[in-house]
Amino acid sequence: MTDTPNKRQDQILSWLQTAHTLSIDDLAARLGVSTMTVHRDLDTLAQTGAVQKVHGGVTRREAAPATGSGCAVCRMTIGERTAFTVQFADGVQAQACCPHCGVLLLNTATQVVSALTRDFLYGRMVNVVAASYLLDSSVTVCCLPSVLCFISLDDAQRFQHGFGGQVLSWGAVQTALTQQHRHT
Repeated sequence: MTDTPNKRQDQILSWLQTAHTLSIDDLAARLGVSTMTVHRDLDTLAQTGAVQKVHGGVTRREAAPATGSGCAVCRMTIGERTAFTVQFADGVQAQACCPHCGVLLLNTATQVVSALTRDFLYGRMVNVVAASYLLDSSVTVCCLPSVLCFISLDDAQRFQHGFGGQVLSWGAVQTALTQQHRHT
């Protein structure tokens, strides 16, 4: 099957609908072409954002909306005070409207270089692992349950004192939201 590059690329995308990852050797055998031809086809697909090349193969890339077009998870507008940004190894960025959706986005993401979110009080960007989170406070600015991010644990605890909720670390907020979404 040494069809045109477009036909081969369409076939690769079709196979990736059922198999999340395919090896270059497997693709070369299936398509009846050299591994270099497969590399060229994958380079073209990667440039369009449809796939992501990985060592020895390719994975499909879930379509993320362009910056400013909405949350990659729920499609809501991305607000300044709750923005969550994920940078992938290939330079692509995905945005979530809030830490709630950011957790869900990272649960399915691969090859993440960095993940940053905004401090709710001061608007400064903070590494998601270093931040403190307030889960399910009475302040709801986006998705439910509400998750607000704070640069300091002290700020999160003070905000909790006034508005309730549970102060959590990154690992704990990931666990809480993942468990909740498994039960819904």
